[in-house]
Amino acid sequence: KQQEEYYMHVDGRDTSRLRLVRYENRFFGTYTHTKGGVAPVIGEINGDIKGDTLIGDNHYTPYRWKEKKRVPIVLLKNGDTYIEGDGKKIEFMGVLTFIEWTLKFDPAKRVYKPVEKFEK
Repeated sequence: KQQEEYYMHVDGRDTSRLRLVRYENRFFGTYTHTKGGVAPVIGEINGDIKGDTLIGDNHYTPYRWKEKKRVPIVLLKNGDTYIEGDGKKIEFMGVLTFIEWTLKFDPAKRVYKPVEKFEK
């Protein structure tokens, strides 16, 4: 059984949106970031669910770039919100990933609150 959820973070003119689909111990979806009214940067996210933590990567094309870029992403479920965290990164087999014991969620990078379904 898949569970599709929508979340949004607003900070002034910057808006980030998450569309998450959770299935057993995996997740996937889209991550959209609009900074100050500029064209949105849209990425595809996927990874593993470990307890209340979603850890994976965001594969996106940066604004005005030609090639896609892959960066790690980590989200902590806190009630009905998700907190985006950070940590030390290493490159493993050509993929940038977090060192799990360095993950931190305070201060939060972004806090995503649940919203109704939004346009893609």
